[in-house]
Amino acid sequence: MNEPLLLVPGPCTVEPDVLATLGRPVPLHYGPHWTATYDRLRRQLAEVFGTAGEVHLLFGPGSAGMEMTLGSVLAPGDELVVVVEGIFGQRLVEIARTLGLVVHELRTEGTRPAGGEELAAMLGGHPAVRAVAMVHHETGTGVLTPVERLCRTARAAGLITVVDAISSLGGAPLRMDDWGVDLCVTVANKCLGGPVGVAPVAVGPRALELISAPPARRRKAVGWYLDLATWHRYQDMWSSWHPHPTTMPGNVVHALATATDRIFEVGLDAHHRRIAAAARQARGGLRALGLCTLVPDEIAAPAVTSVRAPDGMDVDHYLRWLVDKHGMLAAAGLPPHAGASFRVGHMGRAAEPGVVTDWLDATRDYLRIEGIGARS
Repeated sequence: MNEPLLLVPGPCTVEPDVLATLGRPVPLHYGPHWTATYDRLRRQLAEVFGTAGEVHLLFGPGSAGMEMTLGSVLAPGDELVVVVEGIFGQRLVEIARTLGLVVHELRTEGTRPAGGEELAAMLGGHPAVRAVAMVHHETGTGVLTPVERLCRTARAAGLITVVDAISSLGGAPLRMDDWGVDLCVTVANKCLGGPVGVAPVAVGPRALELISAPPARRRKAVGWYLDLATWHRYQDMWSSWHPHPTTMPGNVVHALATATDRIFEVGLDAHHRRIAAAARQARGGLRALGLCTLVPDEIAAPAVTSVRAPDGMDVDHYLRWLVDKHGMLAAAGLPPHAGASFRVGHMGRAAEPGVVTDWLDATRDYLRIEGIGARS
């Protein structure tokens, strides 16, 4: 049985050349050839992150990257504000509390993103806070957080800023150094168009100073593997042949390099425009069918469209039908919108105009067959 085309908010269906790279014999994860590829990829990713700092290719999921960033610059008992706009903001809260941090939650109502004024008010009430963490794109709702505004507010108060860009990097502009982001995490398998297995972690210039402090003056909550200081040290110590502390998934790194090369062949701005165009096409087509998005376009991220299920629609039945009849796998909504919404990603091959057209045509057919009142 062929695997369905992924229209979910990640992972993505990768391009054929990325898949071919992934299927090559396992490469050596050290030596001059490996290091040249590894370092070129890190330089490219630093440009995507918009930082003059370092990028480390953590072997693990995005959640491990978030634990790494929080735990490398904060210690148990330190106070942290987490902006919670959905399920993945809540995950940040859980990660932080597991590290022993004292968390203050800045929650928003419904699908509204947080504002700088709200953050400033919370910081005024908690003078001991050392850092602010947030999710750039909440894939449960499709909301895009105003990271620049929030991070400028936090940096004006002298705080460390940590951003989860797991589902947004490569799909929406992000400029770490210009916006005042100190630490940022993404994954290979969403808007970068790569396979699962690597979480790039970017360390801005100010965060580099924190992790480079002498051990007696450093504050941290992590151990050895998830300590950014470990990765920084090996980058320097073994730079010519093994610039990372552990064995790396060589096929995944090479496949991500192939995907990233594709981005730079067309240009980063053009890559962003491709994803944004797919989102516009999808949302315009949905409205032509009489369907509504969960959030308005002005606060919606380009990478994912969340759709309100119309009256009479069984979302689970629609998703099964889409796979069985058309070989396309979309995603169910997440709490608190589970059962009342579904989600479509615009990353990897799902950003192709023809794929968006085929999905819209299939959805039109489903609404007609089920008599759910789509407009013709």
